Amino acid sequence: MSAFSLKRAAKPADGAVIKRILVRCPSTGKLTATGKTVEEAAWPQTKLTKPKLDCPHCRQVHIWTKDDVVLAR
Repeated sequence: MSAFSLKRAAKPADGAVIKRILVRCPSTGKLTATGKTVEEAAWPQTKLTKPKLDCPHCRQVHIWTKDDVVLAR
């Protein structure tokens, strides 16, 4: 049996905080990862181009805006 340890990912050397972009399903209310990440400090200036999400919860396609986003670790 091999032993291993779990560690948190190290922060980038420049101190940037990278966040995952999550969107809440309007049908179920569950959060879903979009598969995209963003530097937290750059989020206010970030432009979105036709953001869509194939929702695993309700099996529909959601079009989302920055107002719908939750930034998470």
